[in-house]
Amino acid sequence: MLLLSDYRQAINLDEPFPEPKNDTRSDYDLLMTALGGITEKHYTGTSSLAHLSTDEGLLRWLQSELAVRDPKPLDPISSRAINTLLFRQVGRHGRVEAENLRRVSDMIPDCDYGPAPRTVLFRGDMRQLVVDAVVNPAVPDLNGCMVPLHSCLDSMLHEQAGPWMRTDTTTIRELNGGKGLEPADAIITRGYRLPAKYVIHTTGPRIKNGKVTKKDRETLFKAYWNCMELACAKGDIRSIAFPGISTGYGGFPLEEATQIALTAVERWIYQHDHILDLVVLSLRTDSDAEKVLRQLATWIES
Repeated sequence: MLLLSDYRQAINLDEPFPEPKNDTRSDYDLLMTALGGITEKHYTGTSSLAHLSTDEGLLRWLQSELAVRDPKPLDPISSRAINTLLFRQVGRHGRVEAENLRRVSDMIPDCDYGPAPRTVLFRGDMRQLVVDAVVNPAVPDLNGCMVPLHSCLDSMLHEQAGPWMRTDTTTIRELNGGKGLEPADAIITRGYRLPAKYVIHTTGPRIKNGKVTKKDRETLFKAYWNCMELACAKGDIRSIAFPGISTGYGGFPLEEATQIALTAVERWIYQHDHILDLVVLSLRTDSDAEKVLRQLATWIES
């Protein structure tokens, strides 16, 4: 995979993405402007999405169009409208300051997990997290999930970040000779209209026939490790949020994947003590959170 220096300037990684100026237009007007800028629409007036005339229906139509369109830049007028719409969406979804979440060391005072004082568990929507970087379990080709309104995290993060993130990942793929991510590779883009400043995109192993191999375990460990290495290389990332890489569609059992994730974080922080102040483990369900807490409560340093 490319080094950070190979694409950093090409995607303007170090430039802040501007917040929209005060725009008094209604959501409806903004949605119509945004949709008007998409010249090659995949859904027509007879589709199940396009005929909806409510703001919510129009937003779903816009999200669907953005999911399947070619990742070329939008015209400035449409881009500004989308920027404002997504900025408002953050306000509706809410923001969760990861810094204020309860540390594992407070939840389990006698926990032997080394990074417990700087580790938190988050049960919620990663699109709400205010952290320096969130990790995206990306589609390997770096196109983003192109299934409209899909529930996978890759789709949800692209949806809230906006079309500019897919433009960046496409640029990186082109600079890499048209190649996407190999398992455990990691790249970074701006977070655009996410509360997170950056998104680190990686891909973990996919478990075949329900059997986890030694190579699968090594690949998953490297995926976590490489994300933290890239955060370090970026230079201004002090907090990072991980999902359960490969535990969803990848088929990696949660308990074993969590063991690998916790081990990778512990070992990396041991070697880079002053880089990351906060590591967030984002979990999909209360049951998942309970399983991780049990593992932490009985942690034995590896």
